[in-house]
Amino acid sequence: MVRIKQSKTKKNNKNTILIPFGFSYRPIKKLALINFEKDPDSKYIALEPQYLSGDHSGQGFRVIAYRKDGYVDVYDGLNLQDDNDDSFDVTGKGLKERKKVAMENSSFKKVDGCLNLTFQFKDKYERQISLKISEQTKKKTSGVNLLAPVGSTTDNPSYLPLFFLYDFDFIRKSKTDLELKIDGKAHKLDTFPYPFPKDFQWRYYTRYSQDCQIIEFANAGQKKLQEHELINNIVSINDNKFMFSADNNLNKMEHEDGEHHFSVEFNPGMPDIRSLEEKNRYNGSLKINSDPAMGSISGYYWLNRDGKKVEIEMNMSAGWSPVPDSYFTKLMFGKKSVFCNWFKNYYYNQRIDLTTLESLSVWENKNIK
Repeated sequence: MVRIKQSKTKKNNKNTILIPFGFSYRPIKKLALINFEKDPDSKYIALEPQYLSGDHSGQGFRVIAYRKDGYVDVYDGLNLQDDNDDSFDVTGKGLKERKKVAMENSSFKKVDGCLNLTFQFKDKYERQISLKISEQTKKKTSGVNLLAPVGSTTDNPSYLPLFFLYDFDFIRKSKTDLELKIDGKAHKLDTFPYPFPKDFQWRYYTRYSQDCQIIEFANAGQKKLQEHELINNIVSINDNKFMFSADNNLNKMEHEDGEHHFSVEFNPGMPDIRSLEEKNRYNGSLKINSDPAMGSISGYYWLNRDGKKVEIEMNMSAGWSPVPDSYFTKLMFGKKSVFCNWFKNYYYNQRIDLTTLESLSVWENKNIK
């Protein structure tokens, strides 16, 4: 770990700071992934219903339809007001088409430990798509805490997707009423891909979480950096807090949503980019944390200044360290599993012009050969 001296020149403004990147929350509260690749439709191979609730998004259902060509079509319920297309950059190969539809008979809830999931809408081809899942068993099932590998196959990611899924589980086969119809034709859902039961119960590959924490970390793109006022060494932006040391090093980013914690810690703190000495390089580590039961993601960062140009790099090369708490999760989260390793091949690069404060940042997914 290399430390460099910071410039002794007078700060641009003793009460302001530049924050090169941050993070944003997505208002997705519940989601499920329904695969039927072994009995595909002519257009789609999987559906992902989501329930959203937020001040800006409104409340309602969305269905992401995974196409045979790897892209997705998105169907938003009429009540939703979320229009951020960039969020789908990490979904398959990305967004192809988006449409508002009447989402009917929509329900996503658990009753006595059994999932009830239903929805119905017309797709862009004017075909009726309907799903009904109703578990009826009295046997117990235990969910797992999962950091989903959402971005592992993404060609051009625009952020690092952190999809924390709490109490994640698979639909049980026994005593479950299940029906998926597309344009009047019934489709069989894919069964669990491994030849063993979970909690002594056979499963479909359909999986779900009713407690989601979805975060977009370090959104890429072109922007002009803004100066933010430091108050007691803290900057607050949209309920997110950025905590600095006395010499303006960024030590921590954090957010509390009332149910789950989220933080990014830098060690040593990332220095104010305007105070770096020229022709020098600085590096350190970072750790991304959610609730303790979810484990953590670790990696490294580098800063380099050359004249009025600053370059920031990040890589989550240590991957995800989960907290397996059962035989099933120990098998699922092995050290060589995609769950633990896909982060390692995500690389971030940001270039900043200190004269204009113009910034250009990109993510690269080296999982894609």
